[in-house]
Amino acid sequence: MKKMGTLMAELGFNKEAPDSVKEAFIKHLIKASAGVNVATPSETLEVKKNPEKVKPLLKTSTPPLQLSFQFDETLAVSTSGKKAVS
Repeated sequence: MKKMGTLMAELGFNKEAPDSVKEAFIKHLIKASAGVNVATPSETLEVKKNPEKVKPLLKTSTPPLQLSFQFDETLAVSTSGKKAVS
């Protein structure tokens, strides 16, 4: 198992890059591999500093709905018979 510092060096990350960039990349890797959202250290610190700004997530009994669109394909086809000029 490699350390994160070693992985980031292999991927070409600049050691002088801001910590927020490094945190965002690690957060992305965790979400992409495990499907879990995690808070970065700077996000955790910001929440501790300003707890009144954090809005709690509302727990609902019904899951969110997926939007779906039913486009009418007949409207997408030109009825004038003219060709587009390129």
